[in-house]
Amino acid sequence: MSTAEPIASAQKKVLVAGNQQSGWWPVTGEQTEPVRVMLLNFEIQFDGSGYLLCYSSEGALLYGDSWHVSENEARQAALEEFGVQPNEWRHA
Repeated sequence: MSTAEPIASAQKKVLVAGNQQSGWWPVTGEQTEPVRVMLLNFEIQFDGSGYLLCYSSEGALLYGDSWHVSENEARQAALEEFGVQPNEWRHA
């Protein structure tokens, strides 16, 4: 059971390759794998000691998370990995 507290959320259409079973990744340049556009839901959660950047597509076809020391670090990871701009975040 998660006790993480939502801090902020965002949605973004992201070009992705791969799948949940074999691995997936956001596309940032030349890509040889088949790609598609997915709407991802992002949430930053505070777990008592750090911040989780959680992301999932509709129906949870693709999902993942990463842990960060600060909320700003989580937002920076979302910007660098998925292109989520600072003005796209909403406070939870």
